[in-house]
Amino acid sequence: MNNAAVYGYPTPPASAFYDSSKPTYLHQPFAIPTACPTRYTPVAPQERLGKFLGDRLQLVEIIGTGAYGVVYLAIDVNTRIQYAVKTLSKYNADGSPLDGRQRAFQHRELRLHYLASAHPNVVSMHKIVDDPDCTYVVLEYCAEGDLFFNITECCQYVGKDDMVKTVFLQILDAVEHCHSLGIYHRDLKPENILVSNQGETVKLADFGLAIASDRSVDYGCGSTFYMSPGRISSISLFLELLS
Repeated sequence: MNNAAVYGYPTPPASAFYDSSKPTYLHQPFAIPTACPTRYTPVAPQERLGKFLGDRLQLVEIIGTGAYGVVYLAIDVNTRIQYAVKTLSKYNADGSPLDGRQRAFQHRELRLHYLASAHPNVVSMHKIVDDPDCTYVVLEYCAEGDLFFNITECCQYVGKDDMVKTVFLQILDAVEHCHSLGIYHRDLKPENILVSNQGETVKLADFGLAIASDRSVDYGCGSTFYMSPGRISSISLFLELLS
């Protein structure tokens, strides 16, 4: 369910209005972040608990951590609607600011996810909040977790062939939508697909590795557990040539 209107945020642009004749890089709803101060003492993730984004959305719980940021559960204190808030730090662990290349990667993730998020099988992006130390990305919250958890821990799809088919077709629809916009996810895996509606609905998430080109020169990009044997062999050969 898209709660953007309830929360008072603008909804993502509808796919029907996407101008495919215009290069993807011209569709930029967000400004490229400015350079950061030369030094900053990173804030521990738990220190942000209780923080308000605006006057209504409060960070209440840490629900995920990764190499590139922390994901919080947030709640609108007026409507009680829940959201996921992903943080993109502007600083490295040692307190030094991200360089221009790292900031450009973050900007690319936001821009491409925003463009794709009008689709019902892509996690909706509702708002971007810019702070001195990080960027907060307010996203649709899927309380049932990711597809990997639902498959391995909940056994959600055991013996439910029709549901499996429905879920697989939703994933294909999401990927097809992204490709129609010139967006290529590059990290498709159960951990990056979120679940709702008692397993009936899935939504593509985490555009951190997405690009706007159908050709990639980044060897080893993605998750090795989900790569084809041929691709892993190519990466091994490439690394041997470098050594």
